[in-house]
Amino acid sequence: VGLRSIMPKIHKYHSFCQSACTGVIDGLPHYLLGAAIPFSYVEEMDLPVFRPNEYFFKNHQKEGEERWQTYRRVIRDIMAEVGGFEKSDMHIEAKFEYKEQ
Repeated sequence: VGLRSIMPKIHKYHSFCQSACTGVIDGLPHYLLGAAIPFSYVEEMDLPVFRPNEYFFKNHQKEGEERWQTYRRVIRDIMAEVGGFEKSDMHIEAKFEYKEQ
């Protein structure tokens, strides 16, 4: 993707008995489980197209941070704030290690 323009999309799952982060269930079984639960729904939020420019980097880039890192961090912060999500620093590899146990 590099530093191209993107249109961030947020999918927020609402269910009274299943969480979208239910461990590390693979995609298809997870979606089937979600579809089988009544009164669950997905809220989709389309954010405006974001196009990084020099002003953006001048005002948001931290010392020692590469441009792509600034772009990633700021988009992640925006999506977490708009979606009402708590940020986690857990790496995907840790989830796979959990799955193997």
